[in-house]
Amino acid sequence: MAPLVLRVPGSVRYAGLNGAGGALVGDAGSVFGNPAGLATIRHIALEGGFRPEPLRGHTVTAAAAWRLQQFDLGGGIQYLSVGMDPALGGTSRPHEALAVGSLVYRFGLLAAGVSAKWIGTTTGGVRQRAWGGDLGLAIAVFDIMAIGFSIQNVGGNFDAQSTLVLPRLTRLGFTMNYVDPQESFRLLSAVEVQWPEGRKARAVVGGEAGTVLRGVGLVGRLGYGSRWPEYQPSSVTWGGSVVLTRMIFDYSYEPSGLIGSRHRFGVRFTL
Repeated sequence: MAPLVLRVPGSVRYAGLNGAGGALVGDAGSVFGNPAGLATIRHIALEGGFRPEPLRGHTVTAAAAWRLQQFDLGGGIQYLSVGMDPALGGTSRPHEALAVGSLVYRFGLLAAGVSAKWIGTTTGGVRQRAWGGDLGLAIAVFDIMAIGFSIQNVGGNFDAQSTLVLPRLTRLGFTMNYVDPQESFRLLSAVEVQWPEGRKARAVVGGEAGTVLRGVGLVGRLGYGSRWPEYQPSSVTWGGSVVLTRMIFDYSYEPSGLIGSRHRFGVRFTL
């Protein structure tokens, strides 16, 4: 079985769009989905998120990226602590961790990126480790539109001694800003098709709309996609953001998660 931490969208923003983040560029959370999405970061991007899990569990996400001329460096960590019922007498809470490092090169409108990832799980005192990698491409036309393509977990688990399964996930996405995002209004659409290993393809559509005046405003988002009962159980997700100049506070809601509904909170900072 694949680690649960691989099922967590790398950003609260992406979660609100039902996982359609393969062509969203300029966020540090791109390290978890399409590393080439880091290409449009101006200088520095930071991002963090928190999701409470049932039975006192939690998921924590953190990512950062730094631009160096035509290169971008990025890294991220996700930690998933699975809740336990005290009545069962468990003393060791199962947990999983994912660490990612990315390198991106941009030439003109085209960017190519690669990521290396490490996954660790601990269940019932048994530890498992895995190594994997992602590849990504992006075409970003200023702040107007972007096309993103990525292959996650290329070649599966590189550690031949590990029993963890890292299923391949191929993604092709397209985003369009219908108004200049530097002005007062926000209106964006996102369309993505995902091809998971061993499953039928999944299509996702989503959008963002809002108003930001003098760097302060509100943006709402909504996503709809076909269901994967064991991976993405919710057909509809939604969320929003409070924009305070360079600081953005995000929220997303998944009404029918694997173990009940899920709220997620996050913050982004760009410079």
